[in-house]
Amino acid sequence: NHLCYYTEPPPSLYGVWSEAGMVGVAIFLILSGYGLCISMQHKGTKGFFLKRVTRILIPMIFSLGLLVLLKIILLKENEQNILIEIPKILFFIHSLDGKNWFIIFILFWYFILYLTFTFGLYNHHKLIFLFLVALAIISIPQTLHLAKANAFSFPFGCWMGLNSSLIKNKINKLIHQKILSSIVCILGGVLLSVFLFNASEMFHFQAYSAILLILIVAVTLSGLYMIYFVNFIKRKLNLSPELIAGTLVVSILYLNYLSMVFDLAIEEPFNIYWCFMRNIFHISIALTLLLLISLMTKFQLYSLFLCFLGDISFELFLTHNTFLIHFDFILFRGPVAITFVIYFLVVCSLSLALKRLSAKTLSTLSLASQK
Repeated sequence: NHLCYYTEPPPSLYGVWSEAGMVGVAIFLILSGYGLCISMQHKGTKGFFLKRVTRILIPMIFSLGLLVLLKIILLKENEQNILIEIPKILFFIHSLDGKNWFIIFILFWYFILYLTFTFGLYNHHKLIFLFLVALAIISIPQTLHLAKANAFSFPFGCWMGLNSSLIKNKINKLIHQKILSSIVCILGGVLLSVFLFNASEMFHFQAYSAILLILIVAVTLSGLYMIYFVNFIKRKLNLSPELIAGTLVVSILYLNYLSMVFDLAIEEPFNIYWCFMRNIFHISIALTLLLLISLMTKFQLYSLFLCFLGDISFELFLTHNTFLIHFDFILFRGPVAITFVIYFLVVCSLSLALKRLSAKTLSTLSLASQK
């Protein structure tokens, strides 16, 4: 993904590669939310920050420390400002390496999820809170557009984690008993993702019309569901006038705020409509890929090479940019088809070393905390 941005001329399938990074972010966020919720349901919040957060912070500190060290040694531009540069590793991460916005974003979600478990909320209250936070993220104009595009991925993963038993049964039944249906779902997911991507490119009055249409459809479907719920299932809805009035007031306030923000950002590519469509697109394509991987696993279609890359994927994310942008020692100094192999081997070796160093550091911290 990052490589295609700096290659001249642009590679074939540029549009696909340029979107791959955000899809990868969505997959990571969904799986993180899924795994964390399952783990915290069984183990609670004890040792959360030491076990979870330090697994992100320690590799990041080492990778950014290497970046600062290389700047001092090779560029000699910060020799007199080393005391200023070192604190940036923790407190001004984005200024050192812009791609680390994702580290800040995932730590933010870890903290929000920690709060929901600390306060002892019911599962449905946890999810309501998480999705409201996601809604706030895409509603604040100053929020980074990269975060807005995946605001709902982590809460969606949490929803899967909190309902993991049901979802596992559904997926296993789909994969093991209905293979044809699985293939149809994958193809349908691809087509839906293509449609959503193109739909996210609509601007101006098209986008206004789309939002109004979505609201009308949502209200209509909600009304039909309530009628079905009362008349056919014969259940009484406990909707007090106070709850209905309160919901209406909140909806009016938010939609009016939304219209003001949207008016200001109507000509920008990162407006509210774009955020909603991109979130749905990223979740759709991520689920399609995860279903495809599950189906491949059923037929024992493995790749040791991809498993190896998956094992060091976080470290690759942390280190690749250092030698892609900041210190290009070989990548763009010859034919990319040749130099990329050397660059890739160096970055993989460095990532493997970083993973082992981080593991030893974590082990030391864990032992120290037990004493």
